[in-house]
Amino acid sequence: MLCSGHGEPQQRHNMTDEKTDDAGLELRLAGSDGAVEQGGSCRGSKPDHTELNDAEVVRRAREEGRVDVVLAGTVSQEGCCRVVSEILKCILYQRQQLPMTYDQLVYSQKKEHGSIQDEEVVSWRPAQTTDSDRRKCLRTLGELEEVFQHLEQLFSLSLVPRVLLLLGGSLILPKELYEIDMEALVLAAGDTSLRVSSCLRQLFRTLFVADLLSDARPVRLMATTVLVLAHRDCGVGWFRPKLDFIVPTRVKRQVIALSTGAGIGSSPQRKASDWGNYVWFQAPVAIKGFSK
Repeated sequence: MLCSGHGEPQQRHNMTDEKTDDAGLELRLAGSDGAVEQGGSCRGSKPDHTELNDAEVVRRAREEGRVDVVLAGTVSQEGCCRVVSEILKCILYQRQQLPMTYDQLVYSQKKEHGSIQDEEVVSWRPAQTTDSDRRKCLRTLGELEEVFQHLEQLFSLSLVPRVLLLLGGSLILPKELYEIDMEALVLAAGDTSLRVSSCLRQLFRTLFVADLLSDARPVRLMATTVLVLAHRDCGVGWFRPKLDFIVPTRVKRQVIALSTGAGIGSSPQRKASDWGNYVWFQAPVAIKGFSK
């Protein structure tokens, strides 16, 4: 099963003040009927023709390495950023780069520092945590938080049609390559768009059905590099432009493609011809995996 278990306290990223019953990380909803809510009004018991049935989702994931997620409404820029952050957290956990989910790690660290009451402790107890383990955990959490903060800034400066997550190897030939494709999303202001929690429910249910990230084989610890496609003149300072970067083709690319259902909103972010002034920006921090 992807991501974390049921009923555990969650540390939410401060992208939004929206209160959700899950941060989108948990796939405990994966066994539901796939209903997607927009302010409680959009239900998915009878999906429209733009949605894929589960068998087709599984087929595409196995044969094409692609998962298509069709959302029943528009999405805000902040929502897109939150989705990217949650996918990154999930991939790191599912690909064995974290010993538990990001939220569990944050919670356990707070518990160790006495900031959470004893009666709220989660089932995992870091009784045997060594100083070395603690340093590795804090290092990885710090790297992730830095990436999340600067992703938020970048999404406020530019449209972001695609994000790449490269695990291991090099930029030219990574061990694993994941692409988040958001070109077909229709954007709207936050007050008229889908709630982030609704987007995340549908996203992670689809990933659960597709079983894109599961692999029984052990995976080596690797560094994860984040690359973001954004406007060349967006003015971002932390990310480094990689003007000559070409998406690797000698490694299988796993694609998570998000789109807005037909007939919703005006049009996707841009046409393909509009991305000419967009270049890849690389996060200067590589997220180092660790195990206990």
